[in-house]
Amino acid sequence: MKKYIVIVAGGSGSRMGSSTPKQFLKLRGLPILMHTLKKFHQSIAEGEIILVLPEKEQGTWQSLCEKHQFDVPHQIVNGGKSRFHSVQNALQKVNKKSIVAIHDGVRPLVS
Repeated sequence: MKKYIVIVAGGSGSRMGSSTPKQFLKLRGLPILMHTLKKFHQSIAEGEIILVLPEKEQGTWQSLCEKHQFDVPHQIVNGGKSRFHSVQNALQKVNKKSIVAIHDGVRPLVS
């Protein structure tokens, strides 16, 4: 059975009072989101990662991936108006008989 990891990263950082979206804030030299993707890639190597980002932040993410030579395989889908819609967009990429994990992109400290 195919495995998917949906990482939802649509936050803007407004509650934190930051002009930088929280998924791009640095933790130990890398954007938080990179730590999250790396953790899931290491834990579930055969799983396909689907990253949900607001369309307006996808260029920023691409630039960060190039800057940090980030090569964890993943595909990007557009976020929606709400978390529900963002997850719904990601699930459209999932095969019918699959196991799906859904995780918040700014929660990298997962075992």
